[in-house]
Amino acid sequence: MKKYNVVIIGAGQVAAWYDSPESKVIHSHAHAVIKNPALNLLGFYDIDSNRAMESAKKWGVQAFNYIPAADIFVICTPDEFHKESVQQVVGFSPKMIVLEKPIARKFTDVERILELTKGIPVQVNFSRRFVPEFQKLSLELKECGEYLTGSGLYGKGFIHNGSHMIDLLRQFVGEIASFKFLDEINDFYTDDTTKTAILNFTNGGMFFVQGVDCRLYTVFEMDLCFEQARVQIIEGGDIIKIYKPESSKKYIGYEMLSIKSEVYTKRDMAMVHLYENVYEYLSCGTALLSPLEGAIEKGMYNT
Repeated sequence: MKKYNVVIIGAGQVAAWYDSPESKVIHSHAHAVIKNPALNLLGFYDIDSNRAMESAKKWGVQAFNYIPAADIFVICTPDEFHKESVQQVVGFSPKMIVLEKPIARKFTDVERILELTKGIPVQVNFSRRFVPEFQKLSLELKECGEYLTGSGLYGKGFIHNGSHMIDLLRQFVGEIASFKFLDEINDFYTDDTTKTAILNFTNGGMFFVQGVDCRLYTVFEMDLCFEQARVQIIEGGDIIKIYKPESSKKYIGYEMLSIKSEVYTKRDMAMVHLYENVYEYLSCGTALLSPLEGAIEKGMYNT
């Protein structure tokens, strides 16, 4: 098995600190890379050398005070520095870049990242794309008739966290024709407020995305109605509930929704599947599950 050398740029939470080497669940890039026998984590680079050293010590790898050559670079810097980080690594002509979501804070940066990475594959970490139960749901919804309407709750920035919801909607429903912004909360980022908006889709139907102040609590939930099913995604995506209409025994002539399945997803293993997909792409040309080009939604930047 060919092994690919990996360097993580940025040594914060999602890079190294959301879990530990002893954790049963895998929530950090470092843990997922180390668990993959085809990948060799060389270490971390961070402009904060102390943070790089702490992360390197935790995971038993090197801390770099420069960016070394690698086959795969993992960009875990803050959103507003993604363009700069990509610019720093493309000169090494890596075989792959794994980029934390969102692609960037500004659409001009998204466009520049597209230019910089021509010829270099980029996998964007919209984590739910890598969860098998979400992939299966995406296929099942194609058999549920036309999309009708839906709503969702999220917090901590429309670009930063709302992008997860937008990405799932594009996967489950289709392309978004328009955004109508109604309200906003300055709950975390001064330049990325948590917005409430109405989304309209090119195939018809609308979705009401509602911002919830993340200083109170964290929430990520979706409720989608199709002609032949209702789908609820709750507890951040840990649970998927599917309801189907059936003739009511109590109210003759009425079709009532009845729960048909309650699926507990393997969202805690999304990072594992991300890097399995990266390796399969590099070794045998399997399609990336979250390629840069397919992860862009320009309309969400037009605020």
